[in-house]
Amino acid sequence: MTDYRTLFSSPGAGSTVTTPITLSLLLLLSQATSDPCYDPGGRPRFCLPPVTQLVGKAAAPCSQTCALPAASPGPACNSSLTLDLDGSFLLTSVTLRFCTAGPPALVLSAAWATGGPWRPLWRRPAWPGALGGPKKVTFHSPPGPKTRIVASYLRVEFGGKAGLVTTGVRGRCQCHGHAARCATRAQPPRCRCRHHTTGPGCESCRPSHRDWPWRPATPQHPHPCLPCSCNQHARRCRFNSELFRLSGGRSGGVCERCRHHTAGRHCHYCQPGFWRDPSQPITSHKACRACQCHPIGATGGMCNQTSGQCSCKLGVTGLTCNRCGPGYQQSRSPRMPCQRIPEATTTPATTPVASRSVLHAQVSASSSQPSEAVGPEWWRLAVHVLAVFKQRAWPVRRGGQEAWVPRADLICGCLRLRPGADYLLLGRAAQTHDDDNYDPARLILNRHGLALPWRPRWARPLRRLQQKERGGACRGLLPPTRSPGPRN
Repeated sequence: MTDYRTLFSSPGAGSTVTTPITLSLLLLLSQATSDPCYDPGGRPRFCLPPVTQLVGKAAAPCSQTCALPAASPGPACNSSLTLDLDGSFLLTSVTLRFCTAGPPALVLSAAWATGGPWRPLWRRPAWPGALGGPKKVTFHSPPGPKTRIVASYLRVEFGGKAGLVTTGVRGRCQCHGHAARCATRAQPPRCRCRHHTTGPGCESCRPSHRDWPWRPATPQHPHPCLPCSCNQHARRCRFNSELFRLSGGRSGGVCERCRHHTAGRHCHYCQPGFWRDPSQPITSHKACRACQCHPIGATGGMCNQTSGQCSCKLGVTGLTCNRCGPGYQQSRSPRMPCQRIPEATTTPATTPVASRSVLHAQVSASSSQPSEAVGPEWWRLAVHVLAVFKQRAWPVRRGGQEAWVPRADLICGCLRLRPGADYLLLGRAAQTHDDDNYDPARLILNRHGLALPWRPRWARPLRRLQQKERGGACRGLLPPTRSPGPRN
């Protein structure tokens, strides 16, 4: 095994051998790690691939060799010769060698496609005399970025007969200043793009680096492609010129296909049905959590995207609407899963008297403006009973009469009745014998009952239930009732 300490040993017999090896290793290491498209600080800079000998082939029938010795006349080329460069290149020089004195005139043209249009690059007028031009002609591309010549095909037009020996075309790949290496033999030639560009000629930005518009690099500015701000939730974006203009030339990228249940231009907020977890950073895959709203207690599957609070039904509480709130108890109805707990209106020393009835009545006066106050705790309301579907212990008569409403229920708004409207009144009054105004014949409307707006379609089902009750079908379901007695 090689002892690496010998590379840095003191001068001696072996130092003359190890020193060149050390320098060679350091040189190879520096060449392998250096990138011409970035400076030593890692900042992008303008770069070009090296000039290479391009391989062209004759597209027109013309021999490119001359018979030797030179005493015998060589093959002659008439009219023109077309060369296919097998790709788009930046031309630096074109060299033509002839067997004998060249043709009296030459015209060199370039084109992007086979059929043109052709762009004249160089024109040599006819030489004076009968000997023609020189045996070797070289065309050099003029310096400067504005005079660069990009071509895929070359055409040489001869002003007379010429025995052409070789054609030499030198150039580099067209990488727009974003690559320092190129595979010239590939079809088409492909640049090894840097600065987060892509394409055979580095002519576009990568799908994830389109926050700025693509531009060719220049010696003054490399114009690299910048990444879009997608918070690690998207792998591609698109450039929007209008957003770039409105931002003052700072950002124009729009993220596409946001993942992990995120949405928005920068994938910076959660999709509907998810909420932002504050314990996770926005770049985390778990930044958005499902709402998990209760299917019965919540009004839907959406929640507040900041707190995760679901929209609960009346009487339901909790982050996911999974329990009843204070003053409510669970019911068997999926539409109203929590119902209010009835408040006790009597003391343990008294015995409540419950009365139940089902009436179809029309309100003659508004509950907000009762007709008359009776004492500090009651108000009287004029109603007209149209039908009685279920009688209480003390029968309710049809026709006009007065309904008694507790003052406390009017203040809290527990009872809301519109004058002139029909209601289905389900009475469940609790009244004690200790009340000075106690009367079992009174019709009482309070918070223990229900006042539903009347629907004509309810009349027939209620009549059928009334007939079943009269026939004894509901006798086993009725609680024991107390027969009305004389008032003491």
